[in-house]
Amino acid sequence: MARSLAALLVIVAALGGGCGSSPPPKRIQHTPADAPAASVLVKRTKLGRILVDAHRRTLYLFTEDRRGRSRCYDPCIRVWPPAIVSGRAIPGPGLTAKLTTMRRRDHSRQFVYNGHPLYTLVADTRPGDVRGQGYGGIWFVVSPSGRQIGHAKPGGDYAQGADGTTLRLPSA
Repeated sequence: MARSLAALLVIVAALGGGCGSSPPPKRIQHTPADAPAASVLVKRTKLGRILVDAHRRTLYLFTEDRRGRSRCYDPCIRVWPPAIVSGRAIPGPGLTAKLTTMRRRDHSRQFVYNGHPLYTLVADTRPGDVRGQGYGGIWFVVSPSGRQIGHAKPGGDYAQGADGTTLRLPSA
């Protein structure tokens, strides 16, 4: 009996495989883990919704930059490193302006959002830190629409957040 059952299974397997039809091709489904990680994201902070990099570090614009070109080079980049991209610039959900890159003098590629080259701040040591907001009246966090958030108040010691909150600037 066991022998005839084994023979029957061999015959069924042979017939199934020899009918000329092959199994349907496997569909590859891309999960979020398969998709490339976003380069620039939106995060909610005490200043409102702002841009952050893939490591959740706050991204800043420098008001002295012109026409999408950086004016921050040595020694500026020691404190305000440019947000550099090594692959494609991939916008995260919630970004409403254009994310591009520009080539720097050292041939690295820096993120540019809505025409603003983007930077991080070495003093921002944890995700969500915004220590550079309004610094010197020329460094500001960036909104998802690509605009600077807040304005420096006269005197330079404080900055105005998007919601009207007054924030103390870090000491220079």
